[in-house]
Amino acid sequence: MHSISDLIRQLDERTTSAALLLKKAQNQAIKSADLNALAFVDWEAAQALAVQCDAALAKGNTRGVLRGIPISIKDLYPVRGMPTRAGSRAALPSDAMDVTSHEAVLVARLRAAGAVIFGKTNMHEIALGSTGENVWTGDVKNPFDPLRQAGGSSSGSGVAVATGVGVASIGSDTGGSVRIPANFSGVTGFKPTHGAIPLEGALHLSWTCDHAGPLAHSVADCALLFEVMAARTLEATRIARVPRFAVPASWLRGRLSVEVHDHFERTLARLAALGAQLVEVDTPLLPRAAQCFTDIVQAEAAWVHREALGQGGVGFSELVMPALQRGQTLKAGDYIDALHARAAIAAELDAILIGCDAMLLPTSAVVPPLRGQTQVQVESGSATVREAVLGQTLPFSLAGVPALSIPTGLIDGLPVSLQVVAARGTDDALLHQGQWLQEQVGQRLTPFVMQ
Repeated sequence: MHSISDLIRQLDERTTSAALLLKKAQNQAIKSADLNALAFVDWEAAQALAVQCDAALAKGNTRGVLRGIPISIKDLYPVRGMPTRAGSRAALPSDAMDVTSHEAVLVARLRAAGAVIFGKTNMHEIALGSTGENVWTGDVKNPFDPLRQAGGSSSGSGVAVATGVGVASIGSDTGGSVRIPANFSGVTGFKPTHGAIPLEGALHLSWTCDHAGPLAHSVADCALLFEVMAARTLEATRIARVPRFAVPASWLRGRLSVEVHDHFERTLARLAALGAQLVEVDTPLLPRAAQCFTDIVQAEAAWVHREALGQGGVGFSELVMPALQRGQTLKAGDYIDALHARAAIAAELDAILIGCDAMLLPTSAVVPPLRGQTQVQVESGSATVREAVLGQTLPFSLAGVPALSIPTGLIDGLPVSLQVVAARGTDDALLHQGQWLQEQVGQRLTPFVMQ
């Protein structure tokens, strides 16, 4: 799979075309249709856009950074001319319901940069979950094994990228919803610093934890998409010394499956052999992150969907309704306590990360579970899928710090990834560091439908 930069060069040299790239995406969509990545697609409208891009390129117009690149969008971002359903049958807040005349700011920025937006991707209902299982739209299936979960909530985005249904996709990440599906589908995912990419016009789950972010085939691709959506140019930072990485070993102890733990240790050993400095750090407040996150997200989600809940919650499935109901009944004091706990956790992470290039840990504690599976085995015993999958990513959405998920190999044919976390506001440095890490320990993984 070519990088976005390579494809743009080919477009400029007229050795490929936007129409051809779109046709390849459409062919792959047909080939991988059973995986259920797409919620809505308009190939005819996208073809018209691609033709316009090719005509502009033929006249020498190369102003759009993404000129002719086919990209899909998670179905909680309004896209002009496309419905927004967020994987639910419930009545969505009025400003996100079946939008046809306007779109989210980040979508408008992608469009202005020349991206050919061809469709919306399936997702875990209202983004409240990490499995990609959905009773309304059907499960999104893992591209390495359709019997397994694709991760969530940006499940369709991960699968679309992995299977070549477009060059990249835009997801959202409230507790891991870009990084988990990136891990499970064997692609790269980037969650920037909170607020770096505007969320105006998007359907929120938890406005204090929500992040927008790209899923693509490389850190370099994610960096380019970030520049467009954040409307900024990355600084050309370089680290002129041995990289220094924090490892939260004491917090990870017992949290990982044996196989993921062994793979992570081998990855660290490879980095150490390259001269990287690995420093074990204590994170005494991180064990509080899961409950703090749960209280904040459920309370805010219940407020976002208060109108539908006030009508009895018709259209919400049993997979999300209990969490919304708990959010409705959470006491104000408990919510405020969670906000204070978050501030302490964020301060702890800030103190650790400011002295390191990044923190390293697995993205998920386990390989993709089977669809319908609710319990998994980790070194300390049995854990829920939510604990094992979401537990490794949610602290960093909670704290609003930037994080990458980079595929590093396969365990019994299933993807495993390295999570790279950096200090708040250091997105530029993280992306440069992530490119180096991808070159050293990353792997390009190929799902069965691409073989």
